[in-house]
Amino acid sequence: MKLKRFDRELFAINPVNIEQGVLNLYKQYGAFYQSYAHDVLNMPEDPNDTLFIKPMKLLLSYKPLVELEQTVDSMYKDLTGVEKDLSHAMSVYKQEFPAANIPSFVTFISEFGYANITYDSSICIGLDMYMNKRYAEYYRAYEFPEFMIRKLQPEYIAPNAIKALAISKYESQSTKDKRFLATMIVEGKVRYFTKALLPNLHDSILMGYTVTQLKWSSENEPQMWTHFIEKKLLYKNEPSQFMRYFNDGPFTSADGVPPDSAPMIGTWAGLQIVRSYMRENPNVTLKELMEETNFDKILKLSKYRPK
Repeated sequence: MKLKRFDRELFAINPVNIEQGVLNLYKQYGAFYQSYAHDVLNMPEDPNDTLFIKPMKLLLSYKPLVELEQTVDSMYKDLTGVEKDLSHAMSVYKQEFPAANIPSFVTFISEFGYANITYDSSICIGLDMYMNKRYAEYYRAYEFPEFMIRKLQPEYIAPNAIKALAISKYESQSTKDKRFLATMIVEGKVRYFTKALLPNLHDSILMGYTVTQLKWSSENEPQMWTHFIEKKLLYKNEPSQFMRYFNDGPFTSADGVPPDSAPMIGTWAGLQIVRSYMRENPNVTLKELMEETNFDKILKLSKYRPK
């Protein structure tokens, strides 16, 4: 599984012959190039310049972005480790989903706008969002919170790409069923899918937790479940009332949840329900799990009772 280095090819265009360089890039990447220019870089559409040649000339001479690309390129000259992880993940994916098309993986930079985007049959990776704590000053200049900076690390590249694949295919399940229960299980399924394709992935990376947060979640799982039951959250169907249980942050900012909690405790609980469901029902395949939208059934058959 070779990553397509769109970022490197874009900034390698010869400014003396930018028209031909852009045309070559468009031939290789198709509509993704136009989406990148318009949607990622916010270049204005021009019916007389559908390949954004004029703004690209400015972009490729914009010193801060050129320097950012140089920094990214020096850090990620070799992405063999990521490619190995993605190759293994796609091997499992093809085995579990035989009819599925294997996506391509494309790298880009966005001046700290996007870590991952999905476009058509591509999973796109914003390498400037994985530049390591050594480059934290970049992120602080863009007012990234510290809990996010901690996770802008190379070891998150492959997991986040696989997570993006799962989200693109299955997150809409929780827009059709808006209950807390549905959101919890869909978020759990996304993480379970990611771990299934990357079996050596540690739960701390899977969840984006510190060791302390992971320990807190494991030790307080029964109390979390009791909290959900006592607050009668499972069947609430107004996301504005419960999304704080799924939002990232330094902790879960919800009434009755202590400030030393881990963030996203709803997601963690969803993952444990899905794990319990798959343990209790060993004949269920990953494909069947991901396509199952009867969330009450999943909860019931999981026999989930944290102790």
